[in-house]
Amino acid sequence: MNGIQLIDYEPDIDVVKDADGKIVQGLVVGDVTAQNQALILRIHKGELKENPSVGCGIEDMLLDSDPLYWRTEIREQLEMDGQTVNSIEIGNDSITIDANY
Repeated sequence: MNGIQLIDYEPDIDVVKDADGKIVQGLVVGDVTAQNQALILRIHKGELKENPSVGCGIEDMLLDSDPLYWRTEIREQLEMDGQTVNSIEIGNDSITIDANY
């Protein structure tokens, strides 16, 4: 899925001007699948004003001992975003997601 690329949660802007000095291009557009997955994992429910039910709040997983809950929560959130989830693996130091739009 293509969309606006972000760098540190801000739009990636690459201004291109024509011969007259008018801006003809500005926002960088590209595949946002991994970016959207990272945002869904990072934000907590209620942080996204447009859709307060979105977010896993993965920071809360740090001292939790129930990886099944987190795998289910991540799957539900990604599917709510319209992604087809093939697999989610939670390791000691990583989360591997195989999903796409």
